[in-house]
Amino acid sequence: MRWTDEMRIETPEQIEVDLELAGLGSRFVAQLIDWFWKLFATAILALLCVVVLGVLGAGRLVERPSALLLAVVVAVVYVLWLGYGIYFELRWNGQTPGKRAAGIRVIQVGGAPLDFRAACVRNLLAVADFLPVFHILGAVLILLTERRQRLGDMAAGTVVTRERADPLGADPAEDLTAYATAEYAFTPAHLALLTPADRSLIREFLRRHKGMEHRSWQRLACKLAATFGEKTGYPLGTETTDGEAARAFLASLLRDFEALLRHR
Repeated sequence: MRWTDEMRIETPEQIEVDLELAGLGSRFVAQLIDWFWKLFATAILALLCVVVLGVLGAGRLVERPSALLLAVVVAVVYVLWLGYGIYFELRWNGQTPGKRAAGIRVIQVGGAPLDFRAACVRNLLAVADFLPVFHILGAVLILLTERRQRLGDMAAGTVVTRERADPLGADPAEDLTAYATAEYAFTPAHLALLTPADRSLIREFLRRHKGMEHRSWQRLACKLAATFGEKTGYPLGTETTDGEAARAFLASLLRDFEALLRHR
């Protein structure tokens, strides 16, 4: 058994990135917050249903619910709770309101953002974590697995990582963004598509590129610029063929991403 709070991934560009894994405590806090909002939404929905049935003169269905009505209610609540996780994790780039408050995020094992299939699988299997009672199975798996994964994470190929509040590595952000220019400015819509793994990748390139052969780092910079240009939807010009421009693009992207994280 290996007790670790970090996971190292290797990007397609062959740069190794260390990610801090979320522990049981932060995940439990996130779960409590999400349960609150799920229960709140369920109560609102139940109140609306009672009002509608009362207006329609079907109040007796509430007083003496049939087996069919109970089955429908259970199904609707399950879909609501399931949809909550899928909706927010896809819309908020791997975070729910609880995960955002706890400073954690779901990503794929390789560092890629969460996709629809993975979000569905991990949330569908969330019910298994309650076995035998009150999330015992999920808690045990998080404690014992190497990547701190519950059953849904293992099936979906995802991990839960901690958002680092402090700059990664020993180099201050100002040194890493020394090549940033005012020519590149990114909106919150562009930056919302980035993950902690993306941030780490850009930082590692800017930290290490001076020790690389000139042609090699320029080629890698162009490849990274093309990747992040496509991911953020930022229109690129010569950045995919000009190494100097690509480096400036990446440094500016990191500058604006760091600024966004500081003001969250």
